[in-house]
Amino acid sequence: MTGRERSRGASGAEIRGWLDEVWGRTEAAVVLEGGDNGGPLGRRGIIGEVFDAEDLAELRVLTTTGEFANDICRCFGSVTIALLDAEAEFIGSGSVHGETDVSWERGRFRNNLEVADPERLIAFLERLGIRMR
Repeated sequence: MTGRERSRGASGAEIRGWLDEVWGRTEAAVVLEGGDNGGPLGRRGIIGEVFDAEDLAELRVLTTTGEFANDICRCFGSVTIALLDAEAEFIGSGSVHGETDVSWERGRFRNNLEVADPERLIAFLERLGIRMR
């Protein structure tokens, strides 16, 4: 991606390809304190964990279904959803913005996903004990 393309953000198709690849390797997800300004993922507090295959599948749908905004939110987000592989290594992350968007790898893609079912996403996170409202 050139500098000019990077300032515009990645296309939805490019991000969806990356999401398919990374979610295909995901064995667990953790919800971490803080959004895009929260510092290194490994140094943040874990406020939610998802290990169950059905819950992971639900989280995947909730955080990858929707339309790309072709823009980013100007806030840093509230919490970060981090994906882990079989070796418990971080392989991707997305910050939750407001109650409607997920910004996957914001610095890399610069294109928020307006999730299709924001109420269900917030309810899912609240089931993990994360206060979102």
